Amino acid sequence: MTTIADGKVAKMHYVLTDSKGTEIDRSSEEHPLLYLHGAQNIVPGLERQLEGKQVGDVVKAVVPAAEGYGERQGFKDIRMQRSNFPPDAHVEAGMRFVSRGPKGEMIPLWVKKVQGPTIIMTPEHPLAGEELHFECTILEVRDATAEEIEHGHAHGPHGHGHGHGDDEG
Repeated sequence: MTTIADGKVAKMHYVLTDSKGTEIDRSSEEHPLLYLHGAQNIVPGLERQLEGKQVGDVVKAVVPAAEGYGERQGFKDIRMQRSNFPPDAHVEAGMRFVSRGPKGEMIPLWVKKVQGPTIIMTPEHPLAGEELHFECTILEVRDATAEEIEHGHAHGPHGHGHGHGDDEG
């Protein structure tokens, strides 16, 4: 039986909770998570604990913050005016945007809160500093295609779709 290893695509259902057992995220029945192992598509601590698993395995993985979204760095909040966004853009807490830094680099920013015309953002992932608890059920393990390896992520059953699951976890 094929096991999860670098160059393999794994399909799984997962439930993610925090250390108190509060659910943060889960895959849906129609859209299991599909990822390319070894390509940094999921947090390092989960990827490490899935190595060697096979179809039918249920994996309960506890991922410390350092192996998840990192420790909190204490970055100062970024305040932006609502007018910096397109007029029809829906902006709410938890949303992710990408901005350009002073040298043209791409910087992800997350919305912490919206206060009238002011949007408060942070470069820290909302789950930074959190211990993550995953329960994963492995549904499928297969060899990655040459195209998937070249692109660095798994493709869905209909080819090169970049839909649900390509950047989860």
